[in-house]
Amino acid sequence: MAILDEQNQSVNVADVGSYYIDQSSNLTLRDIDSEALRKSFIPLKSEFLQFGLVKGNVWVRVDIAQNLPANTPAVLHIKAPRVQVIDVYTPGLTNNQIFKEMGEARAFDNRSVSYPDYVVPLPANVPPVYTLYVKVNSHLPINFLVEIKTLSALAMDMEQDLTITGLLLGILFMLFACNMFFFIKTRRSMYGVYSLLLIGIAALHLSMHGFIYQLLPSFSGLQERLYNFNSLACAAAITYFTRSYLSTKDFLPRTDRALLAIGFIDLVLAVLYSLAPSELNIALLTLAAAFTLLFLFGLSIYAVSKKLPYSKYYFTARLVLTSGYITWVLSAYGIVPLPSWFEWGLTVSIILEALIHFTGLMTNLTPGRNSQTKTEVFAADNTALLDDIATRIKNQTAIVEYYEQNQHEHGSEKIKRAHANLTHLAEKLTNMHRIHANTPPSHSYSTINLQILIEQALTGFQSLDQNDSEIELHYNDISCWELTAKSALFKHMFQTIMEELKHHTDQVLSIDTEVEILERDSLKNLHIEVYPLPSSIEVNAQHTLGCRYLNELVQYLEGTIQIEGEGRNRKMIFDIPVALNYIEASELAKKTHNEELVLVIVGQDSDEIERAQNILHSRLFSVAHIDQLDELLSLLHYRHDTSRFSILLFEDKENFGTSQLERFKSELHDRDTCLLISNDVKMSKEYASNLGFDSYIYSANIESMLIAELERLNKEDKLILPRVNRHLLSS
Repeated sequence: MAILDEQNQSVNVADVGSYYIDQSSNLTLRDIDSEALRKSFIPLKSEFLQFGLVKGNVWVRVDIAQNLPANTPAVLHIKAPRVQVIDVYTPGLTNNQIFKEMGEARAFDNRSVSYPDYVVPLPANVPPVYTLYVKVNSHLPINFLVEIKTLSALAMDMEQDLTITGLLLGILFMLFACNMFFFIKTRRSMYGVYSLLLIGIAALHLSMHGFIYQLLPSFSGLQERLYNFNSLACAAAITYFTRSYLSTKDFLPRTDRALLAIGFIDLVLAVLYSLAPSELNIALLTLAAAFTLLFLFGLSIYAVSKKLPYSKYYFTARLVLTSGYITWVLSAYGIVPLPSWFEWGLTVSIILEALIHFTGLMTNLTPGRNSQTKTEVFAADNTALLDDIATRIKNQTAIVEYYEQNQHEHGSEKIKRAHANLTHLAEKLTNMHRIHANTPPSHSYSTINLQILIEQALTGFQSLDQNDSEIELHYNDISCWELTAKSALFKHMFQTIMEELKHHTDQVLSIDTEVEILERDSLKNLHIEVYPLPSSIEVNAQHTLGCRYLNELVQYLEGTIQIEGEGRNRKMIFDIPVALNYIEASELAKKTHNEELVLVIVGQDSDEIERAQNILHSRLFSVAHIDQLDELLSLLHYRHDTSRFSILLFEDKENFGTSQLERFKSELHDRDTCLLISNDVKMSKEYASNLGFDSYIYSANIESMLIAELERLNKEDKLILPRVNRHLLSS
């Protein structure tokens, strides 16, 4: 029996009452109050009424002995902000009529007292003992506290609850104000998402404690809808905040895509549960939020193992929120009796988590300097890195020592290659230092055709390679693009990719390159796929110089690296913003593609020939390179009737072009041309013309004069006077 007197001014019904569960939901008050069913009521004997998910009605019965002084009103106080239906009956006083109808399914203005909790004034003139029933029905977990108390005791409890709520909301407001300040100053999305999260936490707390109804008192079900939306929206906000806080787009790209998907699913569920809360199972909402938090907790453990920036703060925050949320769920579903934690624990754990995140931001993060976080992850374990660098140096010095001591046939070439590798290693270390010092690496930035740049990188790799590795280059229409900035650095990057991702077996490493034009602002992106990837390669490997340097180099170029696939299908994907110009093929270059003009370079490989090929390829000329004159004679003999030839002969340390002209000049037609490129400073155009050449270029002027000379020689209306000299000489 609940006895109210001068000594006992507050009685918890859970201590003295009893309950009965009507699973059919068909029993009326007359049935419940019958002699037969009274014996079926079970004593509560608990501090907090927790029933979990219940099918049907929960009836709570209590006998009240009200012996209070005159003018001391008593009230029924019920804390049940998420219960749909609460009906109060006093059969001995109201002739089996409902004394009061309340609950989430009913409008707020239906209450006797405008307060977040349910407060029902009890009659003053009552019998010495009377019975009170409370019927509860809800499709949500049923948790509620029922007390009978005096008005003064109620006022004290109200003051305590409002003080705690004000304190928690004050902390949230201070965090929100600080984050909005940093967001306005830095324009970083992390602070914006964090601010939205704080707003969601405040709304979640207010909806859990019944404060939302007062905004729209005539609208029923508002709190449940808002609670459902904010619980999942906060989970999505934490997920998106994780992306910025841990920089998963840079360090964990596959995980970053998973975070985007999880956040999107949470937002979709948040909308659905806010629109149709009674049609959807609340357990699914709980599972969705729990799965999100457990996934993020697992991610925090992985981030700590990878030593990502701020991962320790993130792990601590995840541990606090995950454990706090799971404990709250156990309490909400009636598994663990923790009334205080059910009432305040979720909000407190979320605020603690927010404070931990904020501490991490204030302690470690310099607003607006994202480049610092990108490289900080690699500064944790320098011991393994130094060991790898030392091993690389020892390998090269061992080669030098071996071939110096043993007079090997190819010893000189091996020593030169080892020396080149040491020089290249020093260049990498210098670049790493400059990247960490936030100073540009020392490279020239000349304009160059993108395809030529990659082929030059392959040549540079082959000059260093000591394992006879095979590299295959695949292009997707990149010959028409000209790199206008950081060309030497991009060439260095391609060479580094070949060096670090090559296979030490007979497997061939393939490198696919294409240019993507992004829709926004017509930005251009260099997309590179390298496969098959050696199993030892990881994106964020700290213990080896190769991947660490490659990652820092790509980050310096503001690009990203990710690995896709498993086993033999693994490939590394690079996406790097790049400054490119589109090259439109000239009319003469177009003629070389339809064989109206056949451009042929004759001679053994040399520096001059490579330079000529590069400048012609960069201007989209189609060029044939042959080193045997028999092949040239065959081309001239089986030519198309509409074709004309433009032949480039070279006079350098590998070739002697003036002596070769005699062997094929009789096969030339009047419209054909023959150009001599020589490194002989004594050569003149007049002398070259007397030898039978149509024109002459000094080798130092290849880049500046070759295209212009070809244009001049192959004009449709050009004179054929040089042919006279040629035929005279041949006769």
